[in-house]
Amino acid sequence: MADALKVNGRNGRFSLINRSYEPMGTSHHDRPVWVARDVQPIYIFHTGKSRWVISKRLDDGSKCYAYIEDTGKDPTKASGQWVMIDNDDQWRPDANVSCVATPSSTDTFVQLRMSMESEMTQYGFNDMSKLRTLWKRLDFNGNNVVSLAEIDKMVVELVAGGTWPAWLNNKPALMRAYKKTILVDGDGDDWVEKREFHNLLLNIFWFNKLWQIFDQIDSGDDRRIDVSEFSRGLSSLGLHLSPSQAQEEFNKIDGNHGGQVLFVEFCGYVRHRVHPDGNKTMDADILSGEGITKVMRKSHGHRATRELKVTQKSSGGFDEVEAEIKGIIADKAKLRELWNRMDFNGNNIVSLAEIDKLVVESEKLAMLNHKPALMRAYKAAIRSDGDHDSWVEKHEFKKLLGFLVYFNKLFWLFEEGDQEHDRRMNFSEFKFMLNAAGAKMSESEMKADFNKVDRNHGGQILFIEFCHYFTMKACPECLTAAAGI
Repeated sequence: MADALKVNGRNGRFSLINRSYEPMGTSHHDRPVWVARDVQPIYIFHTGKSRWVISKRLDDGSKCYAYIEDTGKDPTKASGQWVMIDNDDQWRPDANVSCVATPSSTDTFVQLRMSMESEMTQYGFNDMSKLRTLWKRLDFNGNNVVSLAEIDKMVVELVAGGTWPAWLNNKPALMRAYKKTILVDGDGDDWVEKREFHNLLLNIFWFNKLWQIFDQIDSGDDRRIDVSEFSRGLSSLGLHLSPSQAQEEFNKIDGNHGGQVLFVEFCGYVRHRVHPDGNKTMDADILSGEGITKVMRKSHGHRATRELKVTQKSSGGFDEVEAEIKGIIADKAKLRELWNRMDFNGNNIVSLAEIDKLVVESEKLAMLNHKPALMRAYKAAIRSDGDHDSWVEKHEFKKLLGFLVYFNKLFWLFEEGDQEHDRRMNFSEFKFMLNAAGAKMSESEMKADFNKVDRNHGGQILFIEFCHYFTMKACPECLTAAAGI
């Protein structure tokens, strides 16, 4: 197997070249080409004239991060020093930068990353002309930023039109791609900017690849995996581990030792396998709560978080928005106005992306902007009339509004109990939440209820399971009174 390359020693500007590069198995100007293991490709190749270059595009090398003068066939044998551009935009040799041979990786996930190049080219992910056309379609108002809802709408439409394959449309993967783009590849705001668009598409491709693997491993179809599923799944991928080795690897992922691993944790595990020499800022999208803002501020300064708006949630706040929703439902003119705002093309159906866009952009509905709650409300609305299609129709709109209030209230309760902020709840947190909600139950009754919800006995329950439990225990007033159910 051809040697990989390892670049080290760059500090300051363009330190991103400090990576491991795997051989692509192709040539450029009759010399081999290497590509970084990361999702965002960085190439080492020869210009065909007198230089090896490190660049984000495989082209003539006129724009690059670094270069070294050489006419040979191997960049590790080039004499002289790598030349880099400094903060004052002047090119200077950097004696600290080295490029050495290292054994190629046989890791399954590294090989998965290496296999992506041809597929990404097939779908135009590396074609700048196609990217410009796609960006103009996405950023239809020309303000050079797009929201998660607009990105979701683009993915849905590209898959529905046959431009992209169906496996590229998975919401958990899209959320991971969006988070990585804005928090790791971008500047930490809530928008994907034009210069971040290429990274977004590459992230969409990569995380959907990982979602396919995770979904295959998740034999229980509960969007989490235990150590048995983990061990069997890795074996199916050619990674054969003993029970003790599988448990050791699983423990690396299961940070809170709850016995369950979510997709976001699985992504973090794969990232460290593919790029073990990465720094902690690469995990900003994996972290949550206060930890993420510390990483962002340390890396990018306070500018990274100063635009983030936090709406304080309270029972009284939900009462106000519930009263607002009831008023809209009772007023046909207001109801029609809100529907027309969402159904801007007038086809009498709206997608999840269009609903999300309405909630995100409306100040009155700011209290209802939680993606897990939105998903539950959307699912309940499309199933309410028995047709189980993928659209909310006009006659389902009242129910959707009621569901939005109800499931956001439940998510608020869930978050209040979820003291570790890991989007799952153990018995201690479950008990705390019930007590905070004023439940008149003994601890044994609470434990019995928790065990009913925790069907796989993993000691953790997710929001969707919490919703099922709460719905069985209480009839939501906002649905009966507001939505007329």
